[in-house]
Amino acid sequence: MKYNRNEYFRYTFEEPCDATFRLIKQHEGNVGMELSNKGACKIIDISPNGLKLFSELFISIDQLHHVELNFMLDTNPISMVGEFVWSHRKAWGHEYGVKLVGDSESEQMIIGELKKRRWKEMELKK
Repeated sequence: MKYNRNEYFRYTFEEPCDATFRLIKQHEGNVGMELSNKGACKIIDISPNGLKLFSELFISIDQLHHVELNFMLDTNPISMVGEFVWSHRKAWGHEYGVKLVGDSESEQMIIGELKKRRWKEMELKK
């Protein structure tokens, strides 16, 4: 799968945004899905369709393709499912590229929350 970073915008956080994730384990022949325990991560940058996150934990994205992410960009909690598309080893952990699986409503929520967050950041700098 090719990851497209040429989207219309990508917001990079000055301080990475705290988030939690749970890996989605799907069993063949089973309609339901099983979720792992929560893990901590930091969102480095985000767009309406994807994000880059950092975690101290190694995730074998060849075997576990889907992830549930929970985070707050401004005031509303956001819970989304994504697909891992790449990973890079870093000195203190791992970076992962995640393609968000959502609809236009969830994309608009991310855009709205980012606008509110950025507005507040600009007000604090005045």
